[in-house]
Amino acid sequence: MINKKIYYLWGLFPPKETKYLNFIREKVQSKLISPFFDLHITLAGPYFDIDKTFISKLKSFGKTNYSIILHSDGYNFKQEIFKSFYISIKDSLNLKELRKNIYKLNKFDLDNNYSPHISLCYGNHQIKEKKELISELPKFNQLITVTKFVLVEITENINQWQIHESFDLN
Repeated sequence: MINKKIYYLWGLFPPKETKYLNFIREKVQSKLISPFFDLHITLAGPYFDIDKTFISKLKSFGKTNYSIILHSDGYNFKQEIFKSFYISIKDSLNLKELRKNIYKLNKFDLDNNYSPHISLCYGNHQIKEKKELISELPKFNQLITVTKFVLVEITENINQWQIHESFDLN
C-alpha cells in the first residue's frame, strides 16, 4: 500500500494559552476518549503536493505577517470524528485575511465551508455526553493568539501526522 501524503497549515498558540487549552482538553478527554493530537486551528489545506518554493514562501510569509487574535465562541460539538468536541472560533476579518494571504502563496480550497475551531477531542461520542460535559467545563470566551504556524504532513492513516516545518509570525 502506498502512503499518500497531504499537507495542512495549522496555527499554534503561545505557551501560556496552550497550557490552559491543554488543561481544558484533559478535562474533556477524561470524559470522552480520544486519540492524542497537538492543539491547533487549521488555517489552510489540503495541499496534495508541496515543493521548496512553497516552503521558502512560507518562511518569508512568517516574517512579514503578524500574530492574530482569535475570538472564541464557546464550546460546541458535531457528530463528526474530527469535530466531535471543540472550541468554536469566530471567523473574524483578521482570520479571513490571513487565510487569503496564505491562499496567494499556494492555492487551496478557500471556499470549503471553513468552520474555524480548536478540537478538544476526536471520535464518535454520544450527544448526551457532550451536552453534559459543556455544563461541567469552565466558561470559555477568551481571546486566543496564533503566534506560529506549522506545515503538517498527514499520511493515509489520518491519525499519523508529523510537523514538517515550523514558522513564527511577527
